[in-house]
Amino acid sequence: MNRINWRRTACAAVVIVLCSFVVPLRAADAPAAGGAERNITQALTLPFKEYKISFPTMGVIKEVRVKEGDVIKKGDMIMKQDDSEDRAELRLLELDVNDYPIRAAEFKLEAAEAEFQGKERMKAQGAGSDLEWQHAKAERDVAKVQIEASRQELKQKEAKRDKQGIHVTNMTLLAPTDGVVKELINDIGSNIDPTKPVVTVVENNPLLVQVQVPALASLQLKTGEKLRVSYDKKSWKGAAVCFLSPEADAGAGVRMIRLELPNPDGDPSGLQVFVELPDKLLASANGK
Repeated sequence: MNRINWRRTACAAVVIVLCSFVVPLRAADAPAAGGAERNITQALTLPFKEYKISFPTMGVIKEVRVKEGDVIKKGDMIMKQDDSEDRAELRLLELDVNDYPIRAAEFKLEAAEAEFQGKERMKAQGAGSDLEWQHAKAERDVAKVQIEASRQELKQKEAKRDKQGIHVTNMTLLAPTDGVVKELINDIGSNIDPTKPVVTVVENNPLLVQVQVPALASLQLKTGEKLRVSYDKKSWKGAAVCFLSPEADAGAGVRMIRLELPNPDGDPSGLQVFVELPDKLLASANGK
């Protein structure tokens, strides 16, 4: 019995010694409770804007300069309607914009003024008749009005020409912003319905980062405040708060916010990212 007890005692001692090494090693390898990971939450990137572009008038597409996936710059031509007849109409209106009627009315006024002055002198000398004088005066006054009418008519012609010019310009569709062609809905030969888009352009610089944060703690955030964002938790970039939802989810206790993340490299939207929440946000959420 003594031998058996001695062996048991020896084995227990060995186990205690081994445990004294193993337990501290595991404690050192494990992350501390409430470490840096507590500050990091998942989020999603969204396009800054998505443009569904349409022509303002009906027509037939004559030329298309882009395809889906193309990177475009603001002002680049996307597509063009057949504008041959509309440009011909514009040329006619441009030819009609001149000052010939005004000059003719001015010459007529000179003649009418000379006629009236002659009748005026005759009347002063007691010659001629009142009817002739009145007739000459009326001719002169009408000539003055005709000059103003001609000037007004010229303005109307200029307005019609300018309106047609805008119409012709709008028959060429230009990119409203830098972006990527997401969808080409119409192609060459398509009849255009001005109520429907012909192309969709996505603007991805900057990206929007949408993230849920503790609702009450979100009161600590302000528009323009910077948070850190990363795709891999290694490389971090600054992003500014641009939107705080006016409504929080009372059941989940969260509130949606959006950040503007500069994206000069043209990374696609729709990717998962990580957002580092500031300590003050977590402290407020924990009631500290």
